[in-house]
Amino acid sequence: MSNLNAEFVYDASRLEGRVRRLMRAKGRVAALMTKETFPLGIGFNPITANTLRSNPTGGAGWTTVSQPDGSGNNCMPDPSVISPALSTQPYTIEQKMIKSAPICLTDAQFGYAFQEQVKNIRGNFADAIVDQWEDRSKYWFQHYSGTKIINNSSQTEGTGTGLPATPAEYMASQDMLDPLWERIMQDGGGEEPYAMSNGAAMLTLVCSPEAHRNIIKGSSSVREDFRFAQMGKGYEGAQLLQSWGVDRPYGGYMHCIDYRMPRYNFVNGAYVEVPYYTTASATVGTQSIVNPDYLTAGYEAMYVWHPEAVIRQTPPSRGSVGEDTRFLAPNYNGEITWRNIPNETTNLFENIGVWAAWLLAAFKPTVKNRYAYTIINRRCTTITGTACPSY
Repeated sequence: MSNLNAEFVYDASRLEGRVRRLMRAKGRVAALMTKETFPLGIGFNPITANTLRSNPTGGAGWTTVSQPDGSGNNCMPDPSVISPALSTQPYTIEQKMIKSAPICLTDAQFGYAFQEQVKNIRGNFADAIVDQWEDRSKYWFQHYSGTKIINNSSQTEGTGTGLPATPAEYMASQDMLDPLWERIMQDGGGEEPYAMSNGAAMLTLVCSPEAHRNIIKGSSSVREDFRFAQMGKGYEGAQLLQSWGVDRPYGGYMHCIDYRMPRYNFVNGAYVEVPYYTTASATVGTQSIVNPDYLTAGYEAMYVWHPEAVIRQTPPSRGSVGEDTRFLAPNYNGEITWRNIPNETTNLFENIGVWAAWLLAAFKPTVKNRYAYTIINRRCTTITGTACPSY
């Protein structure tokens, strides 16, 4: 029989007050991503089909309609033909199962404020599941985004799954977003807009508050636009003075603030992602803390978002595959389930259980990923300030 580690704190001498839980910053991408049900019975290697643009070819073109003289046929001109253009792209299904450390009834009921501790342990487990979906959604959106742009003097572009191997030089700015907006509109990206403003399509820009701040405050012309637009609206309308964590439109983009955008260092000619969390010791167990290296990383991603560039598909829950088969029917969206499985040797009285979650999904790319952009910006982490006056 296996031994169990301590999972609770105990009132030794002596604990006092509520048991409070440290919260997490939430990302935005998993919630924004379109969801579908993955069709069963099609195997493990699905392929997505896309209809592309195509134009008329051949034929006589535009011809003059003239009086019949036996040399032509006004009722049946030589037609141009629009033939379909299609593409296919394979994608994969992946899964991850997560469970909590086992909770023993005997150990738990002697713990300090044990019901509050249990509530917090489950809350942390649920938040960790949300983070798993968020990180994976960002990974696949960036992987499948049609264009990767490095914000440098050449505006280096790549269309593969990885980032171009050249360092960014500039911070996020409206100056680089303006021509990109026009380019996406010319490519048809404004025909199914996420939002409209004054009759024009709005694109969604998923960015950190730092990138948002650089776009708004980094250009004197942008600051003037905001000042004049907000004149007479008082403090509540003065957007330069409001929190940077609130979504707001500017320059054809709706800024969607995400506190956990991927950050990188450029090492040996390649971008190396810096994890958002690292670990540190705790009184019981090992805690996750915001990684100091994440705070000082030199580069950061932002996304021009399209809701159908990548679609998350999850299979339906099934409790049978026919005849008299019976299964637990797991929910593959990461629904948390308490499992207390009896075992003559390890769990005779069913007093040891775990929380478990099953994450299983396919991230399907579509032709709309041509409107999805990953942009890598330089971060300036040096803090400048004003010296105290001398008296």
